Amino acid sequence: MRSLILCDTTFLKFTDAVQRLEQYQAVLNSMGEVDIIGSISAAEKSYQQSNYDIILVLVDTLAHPMQSFILRALSVKPSVFIVNANHWDLQQLTELLACGRLTFVPENLVASRLSHIVSLAKVRFITANNSLNEFKKLDDEMKQLKLIAQAKVFLMKQGFSEDKAHQIIQQQAMQKGLTMAQMSAQIIALMRSQTVQPSSPDSAVHETGRLISVQMHVR
Repeated sequence: MRSLILCDTTFLKFTDAVQRLEQYQAVLNSMGEVDIIGSISAAEKSYQQSNYDIILVLVDTLAHPMQSFILRALSVKPSVFIVNANHWDLQQLTELLACGRLTFVPENLVASRLSHIVSLAKVRFITANNSLNEFKKLDDEMKQLKLIAQAKVFLMKQGFSEDKAHQIIQQQAMQKGLTMAQMSAQIIALMRSQTVQPSSPDSAVHETGRLISVQMHVR
C-alpha cells in the first residue's frame, strides 16, 4: 500500500506538527510506502504521476484551495481520502462528503487511532464506489431504453407496429454486431437526417454508408 500525507501551512504552524507527522508516518509506514508533501501544487503533480491508496490531508483550516484539489483528485483518479481539520465551512464540507468516498476526522487526530480510521475509510470508499457504479449502471440502462423507445417511435411513424419496430431494431443490431441501443442511435441519426433531406416514401429507413435499409413490404 502506498500513502500520501498532504499537510499545508496551516497545519505546519502547530508547535507539535513535526512530532505528529512522524507519528502518522510511522503508522502508515507499517502498511507500506509513505510520501509527505507540503503544498497542493506538489501534491497535484505527485497524485497524477503515482498511484496512492491512501491520502491523508492534514490542515488546521479546510479552505477552498484544498477542497478544490480533493474534488479534482476524486474526479480524475479516486482514492481513499482521510481529511483532518480543526476549522471548516459547513457547506464546503457537506459538498466534499456528498460523494461518500471521503472520511472526515474533526479536530485532533490521535496517531493510535489512525490504523482503525484507515480501515473504516477503505470500507466507506468501497461502499461508496459500489453505490456510484450501480447508479451509473442504472443511468446507462435508462439512456439505452430511451434510445430504443425513440427509434421505435421513428419506425412506427413509418407505419410499423410497435412489435415490428422492435423486431427491426433487434434484427439489424444482430446483423451488424451492435447492441440495440447502438442500432437505435444509428436509426435516430438517419431518420433525423432524412427529415432535413427527405427521400422516397417506400422505405422506412434507407441505407446510408453502413446504416440499415428497411423496405415497407417487410411489415
